[in-house]
Amino acid sequence: MLLEISKEQIEGTVRASSCEAMKMIPPAVLEAVLEGLEQTIALGMGPAANLVPTYRGRYDAIKEFRENRFGWNGFFQALDESSGSVGMHAVRGGEWRMLLLLNESCDSVIASLVRPPGLEDWPEGASVT
Repeated sequence: MLLEISKEQIEGTVRASSCEAMKMIPPAVLEAVLEGLEQTIALGMGPAANLVPTYRGRYDAIKEFRENRFGWNGFFQALDESSGSVGMHAVRGGEWRMLLLLNESCDSVIASLVRPPGLEDWPEGASVT
């Protein structure tokens, strides 16, 4: 299912996020990401339980997918704890890529997977998120 939300709604959600991986993104990068958002965003929604096997499989099978992103602990924890639907949206800015996982009401980023441009761009402590 697709849910349309406004740029302002997702901006507020991202800025208010308590997601550890999101907190590690440099402020300038986050601003570039938010600036580049479309006015209306089509957000894919579905049961969290459906995403667990897909992302566990990718994590287990694809070394590059696993090692080039941080936020895995929070991502899997959020999926495991969510009993309803979640929304997913991919964003980019300054060569950074983020996969945002939003709660069912789309008012909170509950987890994210973050891919910096290179390993040298990883924030300190990111690998434990």
